[in-house]
Amino acid sequence: MKKVLAILLAAVVGISTVACSSDDVGSVDGKGISKKEYTDQLKFTKLMYEMQYGEKIWDQMKLKDKNYQETVKKNVLDSLIKTNVYLNYAKKNDIKPDKKVLSQYKEQNKKIFENAKSKESFKKAGIDQDFMEKYSEQAATMAGLSNYLQKKAAPSEEEMKAKFKTMGDKVDASHILIKTVDDSNKPLPEAKKAEAKKKAEDLYKQLKAGADFAELAKKNSQDPGSAANGGALGEFGKGQMVPEFEKAAFALKEGEISQVVESQFGYHIIKLNKKVKADYAKSKAEIKSTLTNEKVKKLVEEIVKGTKTEKNEDKLKDIAFGDEAKADDKKSDEKKSDDKKAAEKSDDKKADK
Repeated sequence: MKKVLAILLAAVVGISTVACSSDDVGSVDGKGISKKEYTDQLKFTKLMYEMQYGEKIWDQMKLKDKNYQETVKKNVLDSLIKTNVYLNYAKKNDIKPDKKVLSQYKEQNKKIFENAKSKESFKKAGIDQDFMEKYSEQAATMAGLSNYLQKKAAPSEEEMKAKFKTMGDKVDASHILIKTVDDSNKPLPEAKKAEAKKKAEDLYKQLKAGADFAELAKKNSQDPGSAANGGALGEFGKGQMVPEFEKAAFALKEGEISQVVESQFGYHIIKLNKKVKADYAKSKAEIKSTLTNEKVKKLVEEIVKGTKTEKNEDKLKDIAFGDEAKADDKKSDEKKSDDKKAAEKSDDKKADK
């Protein structure tokens, strides 16, 4: 379900920036998203950031992006539109909330508002129990939609067998990577690249002299996903790795170590642990998962394509971020109170007359 939910959250693209006809911040199929709905979601998003990363998160964000407030505000709007696209589809297709997920959320909400400390945190953030109940209903509906799409996308036995024929055998390999790109995948200067190649060649010499592959990988490999495991990548088939790496890995004999192989990520030294003969029964679960996710992605694209969405980012400028938002809420409440008192005085004067 997590993979399907990730597909849902990532799928809405190309949202038009046509101005909405009212004061709404956006709309989905003509149904507006009000400023209040947006502001509540912004408050909730801020609280989730702070609960996960601490209240200093905004100072850290500011160092990376001086316009971080506008960035977060735009992201919240995009997320809100995505959610409404899927909720509208769920309503049209009579998709109900997942009962188990809804029960879990309701139990969690109960604990939040029974605990004095967490209750105070939510109150301080301007989030009440009604918002959380609505959020729970939406989250459970998204889970229900995920279940619906998975069932609809379930591949047939014939489809799985056809996919298996294209997969072939697999290999189980390990590698040591010396990167030639930075953390944002931008190529390093030629001098740094030359240093990386020299280091990789030196490691290869050590391996040929009898050094332990796993130990060298732990100490030197710059692939964070495999270094701690001695460079182990596990099993993979054709089409899963970059071409240069795949070609070298599949050409090796069991236990053999490759010379230095260059790819777009850097210099690799590959060790083939074993060759794995294709087995349909063992591969069936993986094939089913792959085909299901591929079909779900197409279904989601169809949902999005059939939905008219609009957003009006200009309206976000009037919505405060942080403590100013609370101040605006306070002013709004005070204005409502003053208006109510004025109306009561007017009624009293009419009564006197």
